[in-house]
Amino acid sequence: MSKPNNFANEHRSYLQAQLIDANQLDTLKNWYPISIDEKTGELIWRDMRDQRFSASFFQDSLHDQAHDQRRVCKTKLDALDKFDDFIQPSAFIFHVSRCGSTLMTQMLSTLSHCIVLSEPPVIDMFFNTMKESKETNIATFRKLIHALGQRRFANEKNVIIKLDSWHLGQIRFIREAFPNTPMLFLYREPTQVLASHQRQRGPQMIPDFVNFGDLQVEYSTLSPGDLDAFCLAVLDQFYSAAIQHHAMSGLQLINYSELPAIIWEKLLSQLAIDCNPEELAQMKARSQFHSKHPQNSFEGDPTSQQAHPHLSITQERYQQLENLRLKTVGAVA
Repeated sequence: MSKPNNFANEHRSYLQAQLIDANQLDTLKNWYPISIDEKTGELIWRDMRDQRFSASFFQDSLHDQAHDQRRVCKTKLDALDKFDDFIQPSAFIFHVSRCGSTLMTQMLSTLSHCIVLSEPPVIDMFFNTMKESKETNIATFRKLIHALGQRRFANEKNVIIKLDSWHLGQIRFIREAFPNTPMLFLYREPTQVLASHQRQRGPQMIPDFVNFGDLQVEYSTLSPGDLDAFCLAVLDQFYSAAIQHHAMSGLQLINYSELPAIIWEKLLSQLAIDCNPEELAQMKARSQFHSKHPQNSFEGDPTSQQAHPHLSITQERYQQLENLRLKTVGAVA
């Protein structure tokens, strides 16, 4: 599977650091798995010291680290067995992209007792390189999540992991690995998602750049270069998978329109996340700014440039999903 140059360059950039011999380390505490060597299968780790993951994305926190503090090491997979002080994940966040998931994680990251990891690249590398039996892969994935959820500070109580949007195709696998962990799915009306990708395409909305797992994104009948059609085909699969796994995997549906209030009105208590009045005020203040550019106020997204012939199909899938959410909300009420 080919990847765009900037995608590969981004990956290489956070591996650029002083290489340390792992055999000389007494412990891997504060070291985080960030990638997997595709040739050797070795884990690549980065020493994050006491730096919190407060940036919009995991790799942004890697980039924020001072150059003279960057250290990496390589180990075999069995190094994951060394972690015994970790926090079980409080939730996995799935999403369609451009739907408020980054806003949610940014708000939760204002809580110092929450470890919030937004799209750790090692998870994508794991899904692209896993070659062992299903049972072995599941065991390794659990240990990988535990290493990411290591406890570094005494007050840490919760771990929230936001996955890449295309990892919805791995939800069966993730549910087997973590049968009791809450799973959230954030989604949005397709014209709004499309408009955002028309302005800046994500890698999942370009053919053959990501591994969709169990999702079957069919684009052989689409006109070459029609990226809007491919985007809608991807959304078709996202919406359909969410409908299926709402019942099958206990996937909780959250519409973009419910943000940000649903976080403090429902999710905090549901996920057993403590939040005092001062912390709540800080969280609400963060919701007023752009999720990916916190220095800017959020002013809304552009509208789609034009209606696409495929849009009616995608809109129908979206409405089915929305009806399912509303039915669930009504049943709870």
